[in-house]
Amino acid sequence: MPRAIRPMLATMADKPFDDDNWLYEIKWDGYRAVAFLDSNSLRLVSRNQNDLTSAYPELHEIPAHVKASSAILDGEIVALDDEGRPSFSLMQQRTGVGEGGRRIRRTRDDIPVVYYAFDLLHLDGYDLMQADLEMRKRLLASILLPDDLLHYSDHYIGRGTALFEAAAKRGLEGIVAKRRRSCYEQKRSHDWLKIKVVKRQECVIGGYTDPRGSRENFGSIVLGLYDGKNRLIPVGQAGSGFTEQTQARMWKRLHALETTRNPFFGKVASDRRVH
Repeated sequence: MPRAIRPMLATMADKPFDDDNWLYEIKWDGYRAVAFLDSNSLRLVSRNQNDLTSAYPELHEIPAHVKASSAILDGEIVALDDEGRPSFSLMQQRTGVGEGGRRIRRTRDDIPVVYYAFDLLHLDGYDLMQADLEMRKRLLASILLPDDLLHYSDHYIGRGTALFEAAAKRGLEGIVAKRRRSCYEQKRSHDWLKIKVVKRQECVIGGYTDPRGSRENFGSIVLGLYDGKNRLIPVGQAGSGFTEQTQARMWKRLHALETTRNPFFGKVASDRRVH
């Protein structure tokens, strides 16, 4: 059994589609993790090859729920909200790490996590990565004994549009389309496609933060929404999506409007200076 696996990654697609040559899964909004099972031991490794095992002690019980002496599973570590939906915000609170690796608060060990397994790469000494995806998933379902910590990530054949619409209604991140006869490639592939539910919200730009590292002009724009009392409430920050030119033009406009008065109701949470 190999000691390292580079997870297969999906390519972004614009919209859902129906095709009987593809199967469709829910896109779990958590932390990708390959699970190495050997006898009764477990090792969890991130897509960047970081060892996650000690961070999730409750998942150490996974081997007891897999009918195999050794196996390698691919899946996602997920924190569920009160309605059973995956919540990346809860995952960030559990780990104490925000966007870009920024430390946001102490680790919240009281937030439970589960593991959704969606692929089987090795089983009792046999390499399955060249086998068809559909066969790998059948084998995976046959060896799992699902419980509160371990879940099988089910799929639907041919009906991508319906699953996407259901995911949107439930407030989920999106779906993943996978070619049924695809093998497992340790790289980004067009045999796996991720289709995200795009959410739009118009916000007021009420400020910006100092840049960090080699970035110039500003780090993020600070966003707000008005509440029922006409108070501008900070709702988050956005720093991506700019080219070098558009970021420079945006900073020039913001810098010209800078004031000493805070337009927000309350303090903006940030580890950088806010303008």
